[in-house]
Amino acid sequence: MHFAALLFHVFAAIVWVGGTIALVFAGVPTIRKAPVELRPDLFRTLGRRWRPLGWGSLAVAGVTGLVLAREHFVFSGGTLLDTSFGRVVLAKIVLLVYLLVGSYLHDYVLGPRLQDQVRAGARQTVRPWLVRIGWLNFAVTLALPILGVWLTAKAHDGF
Repeated sequence: MHFAALLFHVFAAIVWVGGTIALVFAGVPTIRKAPVELRPDLFRTLGRRWRPLGWGSLAVAGVTGLVLAREHFVFSGGTLLDTSFGRVVLAKIVLLVYLLVGSYLHDYVLGPRLQDQVRAGARQTVRPWLVRIGWLNFAVTLALPILGVWLTAKAHDGF
C-alpha cells in the first residue's frame, strides 16, 4: 500500500507542479500577447482544459498524502505535534487547504469576474487580487514538494 500511495502522490505532485509552472511561464504569457478581445476566451478555454487535471491531481495528492502520513504515525505511535516530522506534515496540510481555497478563488471567483470586466470594457478592479492570489498559490505550490522532500529525508534519517 505504501509504494502505491507514494507513487500516486509523486505523480500527482508532478502534474500539479509541472502544470502550474507551464501555465505561469508559458500559457499566461502567450495569451497576454493575443489581441485583448480574445484573451478572456483564451483564458477560459485554457482554464477549462487544465481544471480536471489540476484539481484531480490536487485531490490525489491530498488523499495519498493523508494515507502516507497516517501510515507513518500508525507505525511510530506519534501525533502531529510530537515531532518536527509531524509539525511539517501539519504544515503541509495547512498549505494544501490554503491552496485549495486560493485556487478556488482564483479559478471560480476572481477569474470569471475579471473576464466579465474585460468583456464589458470596465475598470479591472479584480486583476490585482487575482495576480496576488495567483503568485501566492504558485509559492505554495513550490513549498509543498520542498516540504515533502524534507519529510522523505527526515523519515530516512530515523528522525
